[in-house]
Amino acid sequence: MRTILFLDNWLIEQQECLERVWGKPQFVKELFTDIHPNVLGYGGYHSVFYDERLGRYVMYFAVYPPEADPGTFVVRLQTDDPYHWENPVYDVNANPTWKGFRDVVVDEQGERFWPIFIRSLAGTPFADQGYLTTTYNPNRQVRNSVFGFSSDGIRFTLRHDRPWQQTRSDTWCGWMWNQRAGLYQIATRPVHVDRRIATVTTGDWEHFTSATTLLQPDAVDRVGTEFYSMPTIPYEDLYIGLVHVFSTDTFETRRVKMSGRMETQLTYSYNGFNWYRTLREPFIPTRTYGLQGGGQVYAMEMLRTLDNKLLFFTHASYGEHYAYPDMQKAGLDTRGFFSILLYEMRLDGFCALKTWGRDGQLRTKTVIPRAGELSLNVRTAKHTAVRVQLLDGETAQPIPGYTFEEALPISGDQLFATPQWQDHPDIAELIGRPIRIEIALREAELFAIRLDCQVYIGTEPTETV
Repeated sequence: MRTILFLDNWLIEQQECLERVWGKPQFVKELFTDIHPNVLGYGGYHSVFYDERLGRYVMYFAVYPPEADPGTFVVRLQTDDPYHWENPVYDVNANPTWKGFRDVVVDEQGERFWPIFIRSLAGTPFADQGYLTTTYNPNRQVRNSVFGFSSDGIRFTLRHDRPWQQTRSDTWCGWMWNQRAGLYQIATRPVHVDRRIATVTTGDWEHFTSATTLLQPDAVDRVGTEFYSMPTIPYEDLYIGLVHVFSTDTFETRRVKMSGRMETQLTYSYNGFNWYRTLREPFIPTRTYGLQGGGQVYAMEMLRTLDNKLLFFTHASYGEHYAYPDMQKAGLDTRGFFSILLYEMRLDGFCALKTWGRDGQLRTKTVIPRAGELSLNVRTAKHTAVRVQLLDGETAQPIPGYTFEEALPISGDQLFATPQWQDHPDIAELIGRPIRIEIALREAELFAIRLDCQVYIGTEPTETV
């Protein structure tokens, strides 16, 4: 492992006078101030990442015509500042509408289609292919899902001969490289409009597994709850999931529910396959009625910026799911019904262990360092500090030279605070030795421990999580 977060108690041995405080991203702004007058809005299953090929942040997002789909197309924007994106450039007189936008994603024939998810393949075994999109078949009469490669991120060659699923993935179907498993994972549903979270895997983009269900509503969820989709993002050596919880309208009589509210809850995984839920409440909730996001807030992307901020880009709408047809029938203006909202959160801010009084203390289970760097993401009061001591992994006795008495205090708000002792600037001398980490906190909160280590809580050190 490289990072210990406090989403569960798996690596905690002792916890005294500390309470869990769950973090929530804070609203920053609506990204776009100008929307084409003849569209429902921007957003959809957008992709946001730092593109090393371009040396800039990029965003791919959908432009929805009044009928939403078919006719949806995707535009790419670029920026040096992920808090600020210029409004898309368009020619309002162009017909069809997509011809008037700059940097529209097209297929090998130069025609628009709806690429649900796009990401650079940099850092994966298929890096030489440039960019990869996973989507459903652009021909709606063909019920399968396809993918395509692109050298420039704009023109994609779709592999109709190698569908990754023999059903239409009518939802977010993004892919991620699971380095631990050595596989690409594609998010999907088990079948068309079966609103549960499933995955399809491949190692070569020629052969694909059948969809395996990963997560579905349980008895704790209210009746009528469905999981619409779940973007999954590698984070350090864990995986963060943003599950879209669809609270359907139980008065609706049609078999496939279309009406209801959408909010985002937080999930996580240590291996990309076994997923765990945190609080059964919104991580990013809907906003007040009348505001953008009052009906739906789908968190689609979590971006860790180059300066270690966490940004969340959400697809939002004024009304609930599929509310716009009723608005159109009533003669209401639906321009801007959809839009993209920006939220931000502290790095590792998913959950903190915070002192509920003056002092608190935490002890981890046994780990074996593989490197000499240990750091804490921590915040203290101005007049307080935290101290770290290291214990023998077998006996739990303090290791001479690394005790609380010899520890230098850590104060303030620091993302990567390095524990030090009077005679030791790091833990290089303890590489390969089983240890436990003990942290004394005074009026402080701890967000994460970073240490390249093996876990040693069974009969032997393990990488299996």
